[in-house]
Amino acid sequence: MIVLVWLYSKDYNLKMNKENVLSAKKLHAHSTYAVKKKFGPFYTGGQVSVSKDGKQLLCSCGDNVQVVSLDSGLVEKVLSHEGVDVTAFAVSPDDKIIITASKALLLKQWLWKDEVKCVRTWKAIHLSSIQCMDFDPSSTVLATGGSDGSIKVWDLVGQYCTHNFRGAHGVINTVKFHCHNLTLYSSADDYTIRVWDLQSSKLISVLSSHVSAVTSLHFPSDNCLVSSGRDGVLCIWNVPELRSTVPSLMQPTKIIPVYENVNDAVILQPNELQKLSEDILQEDFFIITAGDKGTIRIWGNRSGKCVLSQKVLAETKGIAYNCVNKLPSENKIVAVKSDHCFDFLCLETLCVQKQLVGYNDEILNIKLLGSQENFIAVATNSSDIKIFHIDSMACQILAGHSDIVLSIDVFPDRSHFASSSKDNTIRLWKLDEEAVHAECLAVGSGHTHAVNCVAACNLGSGFMVSGSQDHTLKIWSINNKLTTPVLHVKHTIMAHTKDINTVAIAPNDKLIATGSQDKTAKLWSTYDGKLTGKFEGHKRGIWCVQFSPMDKILASTSADGTVKLWSITNFTCLKTLEGHDCSVLNIVFTVKGTQIISAGSDGLLKLWIIKNSECVQTIEAHDDKIWTLCSNKDNSLLISGSADSMIIVLEDVTENVIAKASKHEENVVLQRQEMLNFMQEKRYGKALYLAIALSQPYTALNIVKDLLWENYGRENLKKYLLQLTIGQKQTLLNFIAAWNTNSHNSFEAQVVLKFLLANTPPNEIEDFPNSQSVIEALLPYTERHYQRLSKTMRQSKFLDYSWHVMKMQSHEDSV
Repeated sequence: MIVLVWLYSKDYNLKMNKENVLSAKKLHAHSTYAVKKKFGPFYTGGQVSVSKDGKQLLCSCGDNVQVVSLDSGLVEKVLSHEGVDVTAFAVSPDDKIIITASKALLLKQWLWKDEVKCVRTWKAIHLSSIQCMDFDPSSTVLATGGSDGSIKVWDLVGQYCTHNFRGAHGVINTVKFHCHNLTLYSSADDYTIRVWDLQSSKLISVLSSHVSAVTSLHFPSDNCLVSSGRDGVLCIWNVPELRSTVPSLMQPTKIIPVYENVNDAVILQPNELQKLSEDILQEDFFIITAGDKGTIRIWGNRSGKCVLSQKVLAETKGIAYNCVNKLPSENKIVAVKSDHCFDFLCLETLCVQKQLVGYNDEILNIKLLGSQENFIAVATNSSDIKIFHIDSMACQILAGHSDIVLSIDVFPDRSHFASSSKDNTIRLWKLDEEAVHAECLAVGSGHTHAVNCVAACNLGSGFMVSGSQDHTLKIWSINNKLTTPVLHVKHTIMAHTKDINTVAIAPNDKLIATGSQDKTAKLWSTYDGKLTGKFEGHKRGIWCVQFSPMDKILASTSADGTVKLWSITNFTCLKTLEGHDCSVLNIVFTVKGTQIISAGSDGLLKLWIIKNSECVQTIEAHDDKIWTLCSNKDNSLLISGSADSMIIVLEDVTENVIAKASKHEENVVLQRQEMLNFMQEKRYGKALYLAIALSQPYTALNIVKDLLWENYGRENLKKYLLQLTIGQKQTLLNFIAAWNTNSHNSFEAQVVLKFLLANTPPNEIEDFPNSQSVIEALLPYTERHYQRLSKTMRQSKFLDYSWHVMKMQSHEDSV
């Protein structure tokens, strides 16, 4: 709603500019979308840490370290090495500093709590990349271990390298400061643990017991060290004996066989496992292990037995855990799998309470689920389907297909959905929202090649259709009681001569549309599977077809870069929308079928008005192909998925834009009236400031003219100009350039310019964005005005001379 405000003041009346009214009305012509959330890859393998408050994850992701909120699953901050992969990072014990290392052998020191700021960059003196880091307890000393077999110790306050330890063979896998004494522990590819004395800068002990790479070092107490290795054992060492024991004779006090390669371990104190039985709590400490078998287990140090083991589902069994961390603020741990999934487990039961996905690979298909449409089902170039909660991005992974899932579609109840896969099958699933769990109800087989697409009926749940690379279209009947877990084919149709890329069902369920790589789209009867029409006109394969929710129109997108709208009554092309420079991969109708949003392989989304075939908004959403689009029932949200692994939620902000524009217009009207009131009251200073704020150069000129006619006008003008901000000075300089083009206004322009230049430093004027062009515009007109004034002055002197001569002559005549 546009509000017209009419205000009156003495001799002034003000009307809203007609042009502004038209521009505000234009906002009603189309929707406006803005990015609401971005769910992208935040972990691509490597290191994971938890902030001291337990609210954020720090994960390595290519050339960045990403800071991820545990509540929302969103990336909050990014520490970037700008194109060079990060090899290691460390968070200081006081949680204030992060040090990152890149393949370019650069170390960066970051402040990250309030805002991300790189405060120091220096060159590492390693010969090859840094693989591990650790801070000492004071957060002032850093140790780095490189793949060149050397260890460097850095004083972060003095900003220099204090120690350079050599002697290990192969890559340094771990470095760890002792919690109190001045010693540093390290492990390398030679399977040994070395102890370095920071006071004498010498190797004081070698701990040799592991027969494979050591993966972690921890100190449960001052006199105890626990090491884990890929040889399937945990070793417990007695620290006080290290200085007096001959290195070759040094042996662990206890070896606990774990029977799997241990990739990481975490120490727990007895008070962190309060609900376990009392005999278990007789242990001094506990060790959590994450290994290749994909099971998190807790071990007691005294008994050497597993006191608690995770119950692993059959479909996730065998996926290794690469690292594990405690969450300080909660009674939980977070464990990272080799498939980049983050499992949050309760310490007392080791049950998975929440999952986050760090990396999705390509996003192939997305559909909204749930009665409130707060879940999304995602196919991600994997045999698993991922069910995300939109608010928290908590995920449930559904296993069932044996090959990549290509398509998903949802039934009207929003709890049942179908999937198709490269394993030549389709599956019917049901989501239990309360338990946030989905199960497979039935499987349909019969296609001989990959099933590229699947579509669910729009009324009830009686049937679904699928299209395959075997060129066939199948219509599947669904028994509401689902007494058998097998879906039955009602019709099989040899539909096209090439792969079927897309299928769609009409809103009334009476028609089925297919699009194929053979450049044609076809219309089929749902009742008997007969061909009712054929659409020809695209020059390349068709990627997507969609029925309009209101009209008898079918939309199709193609690799030829166009969107075509077809009549489903006479099968003619009604409109062709051209604007994409590449393949158009997907499309959705919005606003009751009056608008279309299309997705291209260049990562662009385009919003079209069907009535005039106009593209009214282009959104640079992704960096790669946008394979999928979906919207909720009222079209207020639009979700896109791309080959760049990003899921983007866009929000329809049309109402906010209109409200903001109306509010802006109201404010402008009020400010204009206020300015005119100030002019009437001869409060020229405030009137001038408002004219500058409203970008009204000629109103400002009239104010300056009126002011200069007043007593002490120049002094007051100078005073007002001294109070201008830099932005106001920049706007006023543009005004002066406009005034100066007219000789009638040159006097005022030159007066204001003189005061402005006299009270503004030259370097400040140079910083104005368009200062050079404005000065270049001022010079020729100023020169012209100067020449005109010089000529006038010469002519005035001649007039004075003539008058003087005439006066002298008249005096002589009178005498």
